[in-house]
Amino acid sequence: MRKLLLAATMAMVTHAASAAPPTDADRAKLLTLAAELDVAWDHGDPAAVSAFYADDGTLRLDNRPLVRGRADVQRYFEETIGRRPAGARHVTQVEHIDMITPDLALVDAHARIERAGAQGERQVLVDFHNQTLAVREGSTWRLRVVRAQRMATPVQAAAVQQAGVAR
Repeated sequence: MRKLLLAATMAMVTHAASAAPPTDADRAKLLTLAAELDVAWDHGDPAAVSAFYADDGTLRLDNRPLVRGRADVQRYFEETIGRRPAGARHVTQVEHIDMITPDLALVDAHARIERAGAQGERQVLVDFHNQTLAVREGSTWRLRVVRAQRMATPVQAAAVQQAGVAR
């Protein structure tokens, strides 16, 4: 297992040194994948959300346990989507795409959970920075590795700043 991990790491480092921008077609497909995943989450459909993952896809949010395989990813979203606040929506903003190989893309994105505020403005409830490896399966892109770290929301950042001033 260690030898396989070392070989995979070396291959990625070698390919990462020659990472290229995506073609227009690949960029469009990866952006569409993100937008369609948002729609599936907004509709509260864990099966549709997990369908965007490769069969052996993995998900880790913050330092929580690794979720491994599409079936477990679906169970994770069955548990979490049901707890979302009323009126919440999922918004993914792709920031950068690097093609590691023609069939492997590294996608940096922010994924936010938002809802309408009292004045109609969008209120960010949760903000994650995602680093995702997407793999091409035929003509379809799937999420193979998703790592998301929670970022401070504007409300949380203001509270931290205010607490620092209050000291």
